[in-house]
Amino acid sequence: MSTGISRRSFLTGSALGAMGLFGGAALAGCAPGQAAQASGEASKAGSQANAAGEPSWLSAPDAIAENDIVETIETDVLVIGAGLAGTAAALSAAENGLSVVVAEKMEQISERGAGAGTINCAASVAFDDGTCTSIEDAQFRWMQTCGNRPNEALIAQYLNRSGEAGDWLADRAEAHGCHVGIWDGYSRNPLLPDEPGYLIVNGGDDLERPDMPFVAPEVLYLDSVAAGATYLFEAPAEQLVVNESGAVEGAILNTGEGYKKVLASKGTVLATGDIGGSQEMCDYYCPVANTIPNIYTPQGANSGDGHKMALWAGAEMQEGPFPTALHPQRWADPSSNQLEGPFLYVTEQGKRFFNEGTWVQARSLQIMQNTADDCAYSIFDASWPEDLLDSFSAGGGMFWDMFREKGSSTYQTTVEYYRESIEKYLDSVYFKADSLEELAKKIGVPADEFVATVERYNQLCANGYDEDFHKAKQFLYPIDTPPYYASKVGAVLLVVVGGVRVNTDLQCIDAEGAGVQGLYAVGNVSGDIHAVDYPINVPGNSHGRALTQGYLVGRTLAGVE
Repeated sequence: MSTGISRRSFLTGSALGAMGLFGGAALAGCAPGQAAQASGEASKAGSQANAAGEPSWLSAPDAIAENDIVETIETDVLVIGAGLAGTAAALSAAENGLSVVVAEKMEQISERGAGAGTINCAASVAFDDGTCTSIEDAQFRWMQTCGNRPNEALIAQYLNRSGEAGDWLADRAEAHGCHVGIWDGYSRNPLLPDEPGYLIVNGGDDLERPDMPFVAPEVLYLDSVAAGATYLFEAPAEQLVVNESGAVEGAILNTGEGYKKVLASKGTVLATGDIGGSQEMCDYYCPVANTIPNIYTPQGANSGDGHKMALWAGAEMQEGPFPTALHPQRWADPSSNQLEGPFLYVTEQGKRFFNEGTWVQARSLQIMQNTADDCAYSIFDASWPEDLLDSFSAGGGMFWDMFREKGSSTYQTTVEYYRESIEKYLDSVYFKADSLEELAKKIGVPADEFVATVERYNQLCANGYDEDFHKAKQFLYPIDTPPYYASKVGAVLLVVVGGVRVNTDLQCIDAEGAGVQGLYAVGNVSGDIHAVDYPINVPGNSHGRALTQGYLVGRTLAGVE
């Protein structure tokens, strides 16, 4: 597999030939403990090439000696990783009668983001327009976005069971006094519709961190402990225990007390997250991930540990390059929201470069592909409140609309939020001027080119037809009423959504498609549910599939459908 792929060749698709989530995604997490720091040092050491010229981490390290192991622990299920997928797997297995040990390399569970994507959960169905209008259409759009490369059975499983998993979470969250709701800012664009099932869970009466925007991992953690699960923190798994027949029997953890072997009779579940915290793995599987800021927290925590261990145990990685989940948050205000809407975009050269009436992922990729410094500007005028309100009925979505909750806010809420944000962050995120020439100077683009671009755009708006990029007529709003505004926009990385191949039991599989006995993977360490690009027609599906797969794997290991 080639590793010398530029960002631009990756984005334009030549890399495919060569190689065969949200406002709040940057929320603070916990700092790594000493064990995790030691693991990071080992990762750096592993960047040296092996004799075949490949990264050394593709080859399994020497086995940890038995006399270095200070304790052996026996359990039914070992879960490696205590984020959303891991805590869901732990609770699901424990409440179905299995003994569970969870190994986490950080000093506490991992929480981030603002919700989880589901299909037809009860909280969504409670609203008249809250059901998925067509699962068939949703699955088709997902596969189309992913170049028809994923394992379609995994997508169908997620679409069929995510509502059930969402209800499972919601019931437990409400028992902790949490607020459960549904995000209402999803896209109504008939070409790019989102499904209305983004589950919000926040607050809580007995949680340690009820101020986190999405408290689901703590809810699942508390309930899994109550159900009997044992958590070992600052205990990174370094190697899987593989017997002579190739079956995985558990893992060896590097704890503050020395190496501990955990033997799991029912199965070992990898829930270690993505590879975004490992520059060397991204260089190999997803070079574009290293070209923009990574806002995943805790920084560097997800370093591909589970991916490596699965490879060493004989599992197969999905075809690369891995896709990325992106947001246009690089220059956003501190709350991670930003007025972008369907308005004209220009590059640092003052030129228009794409159809702006599109979705968050495409917007981010277009900025990355068409600007030298990953910085573009959304341009609008004094009529922006009316224009934005007018656009929602046929558009919207992440970073077009904001994170309004169903039943508690309106489109006007978004307008008022952005009105306040513009005034608060003027001359940093937003720029304002009485003339186009003055605005061009403030944002540092060539005035002549910029003015010509706006004039051309206004003519297209007057004609009611965008012959340059074919943006839908209803999103053509002229820029002709001062004062004029610019919003600075750039892309950031949330997660790299590619990983180890699994079947619908979430069991890791080898190159021939046979299951690796005793080894399972859930969430972003698992693969084949995303490819080529990240489909956001089910908003929050990275978290949603982590929740759903964690819920399902626990039941599978317990013999429950």
